Amino acid sequence: MLLGAVPESGAMMYARAIALPAAGFILIAGAILPSPGRGQSGSAPRPAEAVAAVIGKIVTATGSVTVEHTKAIVTQAKLASEAGQAKVGDFVYNGDVVATGGNSTIGITFSDGTAFNLSSNARMELNEFVYDPKGKSNKAFFSLAKGTFTFIAGKAARSGDMKIDTPVATMGIRGPAAHVEISADGAVAFSTLLEDTKTKTRDGLKQLQAKGALPQENPVEVILKNLGLCNGLDRAGGPDAQIKGCTALMEGSERTSQTLALALNNRGNAYIAKGDYDLAIKDYDESIKLGEQSAKTFYNRALAYKKKGEHDRALADLDQAIRLGPDYAGAIALRAQTHENKGAYELALKDYDEAIRLQPGLASALNGRCWTRAILGELQAALGDCNESLRLAPDVADTFDSRGLTYLKLGQWDAAIADYDSALRFNPQLASSFYGRGFARLKQGDTAAGNADIAAAKSLQARIGEEFARYGVQ
Repeated sequence: MLLGAVPESGAMMYARAIALPAAGFILIAGAILPSPGRGQSGSAPRPAEAVAAVIGKIVTATGSVTVEHTKAIVTQAKLASEAGQAKVGDFVYNGDVVATGGNSTIGITFSDGTAFNLSSNARMELNEFVYDPKGKSNKAFFSLAKGTFTFIAGKAARSGDMKIDTPVATMGIRGPAAHVEISADGAVAFSTLLEDTKTKTRDGLKQLQAKGALPQENPVEVILKNLGLCNGLDRAGGPDAQIKGCTALMEGSERTSQTLALALNNRGNAYIAKGDYDLAIKDYDESIKLGEQSAKTFYNRALAYKKKGEHDRALADLDQAIRLGPDYAGAIALRAQTHENKGAYELALKDYDEAIRLQPGLASALNGRCWTRAILGELQAALGDCNESLRLAPDVADTFDSRGLTYLKLGQWDAAIADYDSALRFNPQLASSFYGRGFARLKQGDTAAGNADIAAAKSLQARIGEEFARYGVQ
């Protein structure tokens, strides 16, 4: 299962890869890194890559059946390099070795629709499987060592390269269905079950589905689709698509408590993106109750509280996030911003210093420290932070806004106006940039333009003048 997060205005998303126990979902949980407190424009989410790629699912299993995970890195459950008793619903990965004992069978469906049935005393290695529905470099390479196999080739065979290796030869597969028998002495018998025509292939697939050899709907494709949705990969569908995917995974018959916890986390992130902070907090609460004691889950809930203006609750969650992850620069930066929102600028500066020490290239933290230093009157140091932040991320409105404030306090009106112009080019609704530019224009004697900017700022944020007075600009 894939999990992601949604940034607040001015936030950057971070992600981690988690492997679920037993069911084998690949879960990615994300968090959100904010920028300074004026409400900033966000950067795109950056989901982490999965630790192992699911390529198929066991749909039938009888008797003694084992799957050895030789390559998949799955951090929980009995999925290291040992072979374990397989059961219906388990997932398979590249490099797995599948084996059946006497009077045993297993059926596996792959994400492209390929289906294998193995009978007694069979052994098969899933050497390589790559499938992208829109790709042209799909491939499947499986090694059959012994036993009897019946398979139907899926889309990878028709849109790429599928090969079956046996003790006597490697066969390229183009036909839709085949039967392979490998005897104890290594002799191989191969026969085609269906002619390679679309009509007969469809009829053959329907016959096998009717017999229960194949599922009516490829469960792997359904699950992978919901994983993608829950991870927020459907940018066009936005948070509604993410909520749909997470909810489907939560309602699935194979869910575990960890699946629920991580899906709740991601659905909470989607609710944040929609501005439904109470629903987000409810999901984070449930995720934490289920045992997802993750620094990023507390971080995400803190962000929701912060968006609601409940700064003390946000600080409590951030303290917990930092206890769980002492080197979590994003949580420290968000705590700095929350201190800043409460007017505790010295505490904010201390946290920004620590976040930047841990992650020197964190542009948003540099921007936040620039803003805080400007308010505290450390103007040359503020300029250095803003310049470095803009070097790292040159198209962020709020960093131009921070440097504009610094120039404003230095009395450099032309430089301030230039930075406020840049900020408004990237974010035309930034009240502080309208007000700052208006203030600078009034100082230059441009009364009409200055008053127009200040009026525009107050239409966006009625009490913006009071904020600038607290910054020392009046």
